[in-house]
Amino acid sequence: MKFRLLVIVLVLLIAAGLLAVGGDRLTLRLVGASAWLAIGAAVIALPIGSLLAIVLARLAIPGRWLAQGLLTLLLFQPLYLTCGAWRAAFGPQGWLQDQIGSAANPYLLDGWLGAIVLHGIAAIPWTFFFVRMQLATSAPELEEDALLDSSTTSTLLNVTLRRAAPGVLIAALWIGVVAFGEMTVTSICNVRTYAEVLFTGITLGEAVDQTSLPVWPAVLITLLMTLVATSLAAQLTPAATTSMPTRPPTFPLRPASKFVVSTIAWLAVALLFGLPIGAFVYKAGLIVDVTNGHVLRSWSAAKLVELVFASVDKYSGLFQWTFALGAVSAAATLLISVSLAWFASRRPFGQGMIATIAGILFGIPGPIIALSLIWLLNRRESPLLIYFYDRTILAPAIALVIISLPICMLLLWHLFRVDAGDLDEAAQLEGYGPWRRLWRVGVMRRPAVLAATFLLAFALATSDVTASYLVTPPGVDTLSRTIFEMLHYGAEDNVASLCLINLAFSATLAVITIMLLRPAFRSAQS
Repeated sequence: MKFRLLVIVLVLLIAAGLLAVGGDRLTLRLVGASAWLAIGAAVIALPIGSLLAIVLARLAIPGRWLAQGLLTLLLFQPLYLTCGAWRAAFGPQGWLQDQIGSAANPYLLDGWLGAIVLHGIAAIPWTFFFVRMQLATSAPELEEDALLDSSTTSTLLNVTLRRAAPGVLIAALWIGVVAFGEMTVTSICNVRTYAEVLFTGITLGEAVDQTSLPVWPAVLITLLMTLVATSLAAQLTPAATTSMPTRPPTFPLRPASKFVVSTIAWLAVALLFGLPIGAFVYKAGLIVDVTNGHVLRSWSAAKLVELVFASVDKYSGLFQWTFALGAVSAAATLLISVSLAWFASRRPFGQGMIATIAGILFGIPGPIIALSLIWLLNRRESPLLIYFYDRTILAPAIALVIISLPICMLLLWHLFRVDAGDLDEAAQLEGYGPWRRLWRVGVMRRPAVLAATFLLAFALATSDVTASYLVTPPGVDTLSRTIFEMLHYGAEDNVASLCLINLAFSATLAVITIMLLRPAFRSAQS
């Protein structure tokens, strides 16, 4: 582990040196702003997410499996919904400002404070996920032996926390990748970072070959972080079922300590999961009347229900394009990820190949994906390319495949590689070629896994803004694009009702996907 940390430090130092030599002042300032955003978000997300993972994985908290499930559902919540929900509660014209007026101004989630806090909140479920995976794949013998000689607190601090360190490192790198590649939160909070300025320049009509901001520094830094993160993430699960750890230990707690820890953990989970729902419900049902210069606010459940149903009818075109684009990109993602994951799982160099591909795709910031597609397809000298660019959904579909492919590919590769190779070897002895083995052994035995992967790719595609926003053709609009634009004007009742529909849609996809994947992961760990 020390060697890996040394490699990471050296790689980042090399990247910083290259950046210092080749970057201008604007580039350096924007990259520094993105780094500051990542550091601030990590300060919030890493301790909270890590503690939640350790507490829910090792302590006998009442309902801890439900709490873990709720935090897992948050992985499917789009970033723009997290941003809109917390700003509806604590942002400009939000619930807090409605209650205490101008006294709330210094604490509103806007500007740098809002961008850092919102990125930190969005990263808590991901930190929980990575640390929880790290703890799930750690052999429990050291912790069990430590419990015999020391207290629960000492074991948690000296053994469990140290064994969770690789997961914390992966989460930190993930936060850095998101900070350098995402512009959703920074655009809404009006904060200048690398991805946001690049995105703003393109939306203002700046040509790809005329952009004043060099694209390689952020690509290099993000690519290095993702390559390291995906390489480490590949170690979260063992290569064979025989090396899977036994059931992790549950640490004993005194009744008083158990009550305090349980209360704090559940308050955190309830806040993370319940606040988005509550904030949008409040905004969608809010009624504001002005009488004799006095503003009177009230809340109506009837208005909430009426507005939600009206939004379904009003924005029906958005749902149609969202489903169409999501289905096309998810089908292409499934086809590519199944092929790559299967063949990589059957090759000795497969882990390095999968980590490299995932790292490269993860490492390209969303606006740069859009820049590349614009450069590739927006060719006036080619009527065919112009037709595909302006009159079809090819460009956004390609962008969404690039966004969703790494996660789906890593998921399938893990499930394929933990499988015993007996059936594959038997099929090979019977003369089946690689594609027939893929179909008979890899695909036909896992219909639930493939359906879950399709839904996962669909969820990732329908929640993207960064990569697909700039290449969506005229006349095509999606739910994520519309909500992102509306959030710039505040989470008022119309956008709040649309966000509630989106939350319900994302939660439904998440529940079905998790239910389909659970038997596969259980069989892989048995």
